Amino acid sequence: MEDRPSWRRMFDTWNDQVGPRLEQMVRTDAFADQAAWFAGLNRRRNEMVESFSQRLMHFWNIPTANDVARLRRQVDVLQRQLHAVNKTLQEVRNAGELKRHA
Repeated sequence: MEDRPSWRRMFDTWNDQVGPRLEQMVRTDAFADQAAWFAGLNRRRNEMVESFSQRLMHFWNIPTANDVARLRRQVDVLQRQLHAVNKTLQEVRNAGELKRHA
């Protein structure tokens, strides 16, 4: 008796018969064209779902991930500006203290 399980023998038999034809098929231009078409279809479907979910969330006044990301970028800009203002203020204070001690 063979040491391979029966499911494996069955799969190997199927693969020996069908595998070479599948290999040939996936190497054709027609298959590449169909795969590219399907990838484009998938992309468009994802865009439509994303657009619908954004509209739905906005209808219920719920922020979307894009809204949160935009707000985070704005907060980051404000934090950098505040840091620059604080740094300038500290430099002015330090300069004023130096003048008083001189």
